[in-house]
Amino acid sequence: MRKALIITSFLILIPYISAQGQETEQEPYTSVDFKIGFLSHATVNIEKVRNRNINSATLSNFGPSYIVAIISPDGSFAQAHGPGMHLSFTRLGGKKPYGWRDSHFEISGGIYLGMLLYGFSNTELGGLYIYPKTNIGYRYQSPSSDTIFRFYVGFYSIGFSIGSK
Repeated sequence: MRKALIITSFLILIPYISAQGQETEQEPYTSVDFKIGFLSHATVNIEKVRNRNINSATLSNFGPSYIVAIISPDGSFAQAHGPGMHLSFTRLGGKKPYGWRDSHFEISGGIYLGMLLYGFSNTELGGLYIYPKTNIGYRYQSPSSDTIFRFYVGFYSIGFSIGSK
């Protein structure tokens, strides 16, 4: 009876032990983004894989940013700029399984939050800003290296990014 109990216990624990052994904690990727257009920015982007499926992955992104906008949050034309943070989620897709491909189709959406300043020579505080962050583009990320290259179009803008683990 005791042997049967021990064998049954091991049989129950085998799937749990093997699943725990397969999980690996992924390091976050850090990249530097530059976007030029109606809403331009320079950003340090820290991203982490949150969910992996066969052909896709979901990532969360955050980091400090500095924006320069031609249109202020109230809709008027003004030279608005200022430091802030961005928060977004990214979805990567492609034909091959996620871990086996270099090329990814990327869709990203989120927000910029920060302090708004008007003018460059006589800077005056304009409160806080919230701008949308949307991107669609191409991402090169080799499974065998830690390097990322990204090219994308966004909210009336184009941009590129370079990064690594």
